[in-house]
Amino acid sequence: MPMSNWVRWCSLVPAMALAAPAFTGAVAHAATVPDFSMLGFPQVVAQATIQPEAPATLSYGTLTVRIPAHTFTDPVKFELLEGPTSAFVDNAPAGTTPLVAFAFKVVDLKTGALVGKFNQAVSISYTNPAINAHAQYWDITPTGAYAANPVMPTIQGDTLSHPIAAALVGWVISAPAPAAPDFTQDGFPQVVGSVSFMPGHPATVSGPGVTVSIPGNAFTVPVTFQLLEGPLSHFTAQAPAGQAPVADFAFKVVNPATGALIDTFNAPVKATITNPRINAGSRYYDISPSGAYSLNPVPPVIQGDSLSHGIAVSKVGWVITSPVVAGATSPVTGLPLAPLMAAGGALVALGVVYGLKLRRS
Repeated sequence: MPMSNWVRWCSLVPAMALAAPAFTGAVAHAATVPDFSMLGFPQVVAQATIQPEAPATLSYGTLTVRIPAHTFTDPVKFELLEGPTSAFVDNAPAGTTPLVAFAFKVVDLKTGALVGKFNQAVSISYTNPAINAHAQYWDITPTGAYAANPVMPTIQGDTLSHPIAAALVGWVISAPAPAAPDFTQDGFPQVVGSVSFMPGHPATVSGPGVTVSIPGNAFTVPVTFQLLEGPLSHFTAQAPAGQAPVADFAFKVVNPATGALIDTFNAPVKATITNPRINAGSRYYDISPSGAYSLNPVPPVIQGDSLSHGIAVSKVGWVITSPVVAGATSPVTGLPLAPLMAAGGALVALGVVYGLKLRRS
């Protein structure tokens, strides 16, 4: 090799060596931009092709993304992604309830590469009645882990807003989980049965006309499981038209180690209610802490005068109703009393007539 070429080659080697890390670093950076459509946010709920000089707005429901002009150097396809909030419940920090889960997928239309960082921040706003001053804004890593965003969100009333300058994580907006209701204070004041439950050991708790079977995997910690009852008259005024309450009950489940109320079970318990007024027309209603009726979406199993139903939460109480019988009813048969009285009167009259005939004969 001529000396001049050798010198030139030697001078290029250090430059190439210096350039290599920068080049590989750029490739690695591009490779680290996650595609969140494959990482828990599968649904494209809004999208737009955005030119560098043009602002844009994407909306889905009450979630809005505002993108200022010059956010991107090249034209991009901007996708707003949503994930099912149920997929983010298990990893949610204690005491929080996910309200919405979203992410971005931004593709450079010149290169086809995913864009991870923006020239300037876009802004998002989300409105939900559950949002209050304690709502939280979380980054969601590609593995689904939660991390508190270091920039506090702006909360005005029931709207939360936040700036976003990259698409390297997804996001979840959460609100504090509502406190478990104490139904001894909400219409079911009487404790009619109680049992101390230990994980792995099935248990049963009973009260007048109600039996609750608790499987061994219902709870992962020891609990005190109380069966509650309210005065039936308390539920008459709000009962659905044509229905009369015949039985009511609720649960109070307490972790004795912490004193915390537990309102969600790992496995459903089974409640069986037996009452002579239960029949094929009976209905099974959830009762909110305010006393409002809501027909449970899962029909109960009714056999004769017994009704049974699976229960996996103690966030509501329950009332069983039966159709109202027009007019007064017999306390024994539940049948309308007027026809029975008329029939009885007829029999009495017939007896009188028959007696008179016997006397005359």
